[in-house]
Amino acid sequence: MLRLLATGSHGLLGSNILPILERYYTVTALDIEEWDITDRDAGNRMIREYKPDIILNLAAYTNVDGCEDCLSLADRVNADAAGIVSDLCVRHDVKLVHISTDYVFDGEKDSPYTEEDVPNPASVYGLSKLSGERKVLNACPSAIVVRTQWLYGHGGVNFISKVTAIARERGVAEVVDDQRGSPTYTKDLAEPIRALIEKNTAGIYHVANSDSCTWFEFAREVFDRLKIEAQLSPITSVHLNRKAKRPRYSVFDCSKLTRDTGFRMRPWQEALQDYLG
Repeated sequence: MLRLLATGSHGLLGSNILPILERYYTVTALDIEEWDITDRDAGNRMIREYKPDIILNLAAYTNVDGCEDCLSLADRVNADAAGIVSDLCVRHDVKLVHISTDYVFDGEKDSPYTEEDVPNPASVYGLSKLSGERKVLNACPSAIVVRTQWLYGHGGVNFISKVTAIARERGVAEVVDDQRGSPTYTKDLAEPIRALIEKNTAGIYHVANSDSCTWFEFAREVFDRLKIEAQLSPITSVHLNRKAKRPRYSVFDCSKLTRDTGFRMRPWQEALQDYLG
């Protein structure tokens, strides 16, 4: 069995995909307490100790609005540390899988984004993640960069848990209706990541559940399936007035994933049904 070492493993993504990846790899799940990825010496120690064949870098500073006030922290964790991890992977001959985001795009396109589209982040978070992508691929061209979006899953706070809690507490919920993307069940990233590793691919891949909706449409689907009778109202991003600008449209074209691995992402509606059980 190949050995896979995951950083940032206690987050939403790690909690959902690592139990699946354990079926195929010997997984070592580390978080910031064991390996702060900004620490190169710690990285060297971890790699020498666990001798991984693959590093799955899930560690990131993902507070999108918080990044607007913490530019140096966002840059240090999402960009510089990603560069450190990629340097270590080259030095120790380890395959790297690095997670990125739809926020590398400004959302001004009206058709699904491909890997060839030119990034243009509209937020500090997006800028830091794009810088991280570039540092990873410049240092380690054999790395796989997986861009994903609109994640939800078990074991952590996410859009579904937040909006349903508000609705049940207040009887009403307001949700933006002018941002369109593809809600993605975190568990659904495990198999495509494995497929990308098994096919020994390299470069950027878009990976998200298929079909698209707005956040309001997503919330409405959740409420319908859970039979939540709260009043759900659509609002604009301007009305929400958040610090960081979100992409208006960030739907992914995932055909490169299918072409290179044969793996096809299922529709978000089917994934949601699975999640809600």
